[in-house]
Amino acid sequence: MSDKIFQNLSGKTLVATPHVINKGIYHKSLIYMLSHTDEGAIGLIFNRLLNHIDLKSFFKIKNDEITKPVMIPIYLGGPVEHEKGFFLHSSDYNKNLLLDFHNDLAVSSNLEISEDIASGRGPKNSLLIVGYTGWKAGELEKELEENLWIVTDCDKEFIFADNPENKWQNALKHLGIDEMQFVSQPGNA
Repeated sequence: MSDKIFQNLSGKTLVATPHVINKGIYHKSLIYMLSHTDEGAIGLIFNRLLNHIDLKSFFKIKNDEITKPVMIPIYLGGPVEHEKGFFLHSSDYNKNLLLDFHNDLAVSSNLEISEDIASGRGPKNSLLIVGYTGWKAGELEKELEENLWIVTDCDKEFIFADNPENKWQNALKHLGIDEMQFVSQPGNA
């Protein structure tokens, strides 16, 4: 790693710059950072809606109290391990947490939370996310130096807002950035 001071980005949000990553999963992505150490980083994209699923059927919940389908959105968290699912949720739910942040957010990855959400006993806000984004040591730092990402503090209401297709533009507006301020190719003005 370089001589620069390491800044831990766990609990922060990465906002993709508009023209640098103009194809694929990272184009206009927002990533909530789960872990960032000098050994690498892991995050969850939270604005790539895949579909809506019936939570009861998806997790094969056998609770007889839950009689109706419980439809929830499912998001693509990144290109790594799509067979793994995570609930990014508000910290009002604290059973069997995988990660707990000091910004009113937590992450769970167990079947109990799916049943609690389906029965109305789960967190006030949650996103079901499959897969994740990962960086090896130094990769994220290099991408930051190349201005591929804007780092911002996490806003719980923003993460759980409706209309995921508008979240990226809203993130730029919140930061006071006009998408048109970015140029697609470096050059002389």
